[in-house]
Amino acid sequence: VAFLTCPCASLKNLRGGEEEPQAPPKDTKAATLPNGMSREEFEEYQRQLLEEKIERDKAFAHKKAERAAVRMHLRDKYHLAQVGTHVGCPEPPYPPR
Repeated sequence: VAFLTCPCASLKNLRGGEEEPQAPPKDTKAATLPNGMSREEFEEYQRQLLEEKIERDKAFAHKKAERAAVRMHLRDKYHLAQVGTHVGCPEPPYPPR
């Protein structure tokens, strides 16, 4: 029960002190690469990820601009106020026709 109350207890202490020997990485660059990938493959993978992110960002910005254009069109067509701009204002947002 004491091991449950002690915040410093770790899982290796619960296993009876068994520790798996860990060899230090021989090459720090190779240690950071995912398993089975060469340096060139990893760089290509990172490039592809960056290109995909840029494409997603462009598509998002394009959709956002389209939605803003539709909102502006509908506001003008139906004489709608922007959210929060005319709250509590005594005069109407557009002059009466």
